[in-house]
Amino acid sequence: MRMNFGLFAMLSTFGGLALLAPSGAQAQLDRLYLKTDVGGNWTRDTELREFFGESLTPHSKVKFEPGARFGFAAGYWLTHWFALEGETGIFANSIDSITDATHVDAVFSNVPLLGNVRFTCPRCDRVKPYFGGGAGVSFPILDVDRITIGRTSIFDGSDVDAVFAYQAFAGLRFKLNEQMGLSVEYRYFHADGAEFRADFSGPDRMRLGATETHAVSVAFDFHF
Repeated sequence: MRMNFGLFAMLSTFGGLALLAPSGAQAQLDRLYLKTDVGGNWTRDTELREFFGESLTPHSKVKFEPGARFGFAAGYWLTHWFALEGETGIFANSIDSITDATHVDAVFSNVPLLGNVRFTCPRCDRVKPYFGGGAGVSFPILDVDRITIGRTSIFDGSDVDAVFAYQAFAGLRFKLNEQMGLSVEYRYFHADGAEFRADFSGPDRMRLGATETHAVSVAFDFHF
């Protein structure tokens, strides 16, 4: 959560500078917009805190393969430089390895539902830098064919949790015409630790630490 204070200060500073920019030179703003993006992601290793009662090596790690990202957002420009939006999508990664696991065949995903603030340069036209951030809930999903650690195996199942999540993003938008644009976007995404249960494993569970994901994507937007 340390980055929240820096993000707030950065957004506040940009907003204050944007207030000084003259709005009279701006064209009429199409306020409502839809946006979709697709790209890749890299999710950092996370901690395996518990695995269905199995004794674990201290500091056990879950390592992820590079994965994919897809997103969709709808927003509204309140001014020429500030918008509010809602966003959902998916970050999906196959699990590469788990400490002491003899077999791993599983996919880990996060499906966020976030409220964002977005800032852009009011003086720019054809090419516009932008950045922002948001917070909300994410739904981590574990889809398992098989994971084996020690004497314990889980097979053919999936489970979902709900955790707090937040993100920061920045990009460069290229204007195609008065209503459409293409962007290149970087995103940092954080989701709190999740836990998953299996019906056949009694009260035991699998618990993961927080996940941090870096994503780069290409976005298309349409303004109404």
